[in-house]
Amino acid sequence: NPTIYEMFDYAEFLKNNEKYKESIKYYSNVLSLIEKKDSLYAKVMDSRGVAYERTDQWSKAEIDLLESLSISPNDAYVINYLAYSWIEKGVNIKKSLEMLRKANKLKPNDGYIIDSLGWALFKLNYYTEAKQQLELAVKYMASDPVVNDHYADSLWMNSKKIQARYFWQYVLKLETTEEKLKKKIELKLLFGLKS
Repeated sequence: NPTIYEMFDYAEFLKNNEKYKESIKYYSNVLSLIEKKDSLYAKVMDSRGVAYERTDQWSKAEIDLLESLSISPNDAYVINYLAYSWIEKGVNIKKSLEMLRKANKLKPNDGYIIDSLGWALFKLNYYTEAKQQLELAVKYMASDPVVNDHYADSLWMNSKKIQARYFWQYVLKLETTEEKLKKKIELKLLFGLKS
């Protein structure tokens, strides 16, 4: 008979090892045993939301992440995860920008949050401000392929095309760059970005 905390820890272990579907079962078990006022509730909702998102169950993920934020509205990482997911889906971008400004105030030196903030600005065509934020994100996360790709995109849209190509080339050389991103970047190197 594992305790609730042991069950939660095991679910976290599964999620961290990309066994998302299995982790969802354990998070759901924990939720069935605790009340909303339990200190663990918001964490479980956040973690299960991430697992749902990773298994392409976005409608369930969004519900869980929003529920987590309703209980813990100043959790910068949950704000970031939800807002960035919305940006990537092309929805609620203005709302995401507001949320990310808040998250950035809560955690001002977090490269992931700064990147998300810059990406929201980019998606809203605020290219100058986006470039400033994304340049800062690159300073915090110099070897992150996605952050460097975002920065390159912002350079391109600020008419810094040679620098953009340099950063795209750099992303192609990084060991952690996924194949899907490499293919996108190869197209950017050939055709640039459409404004």
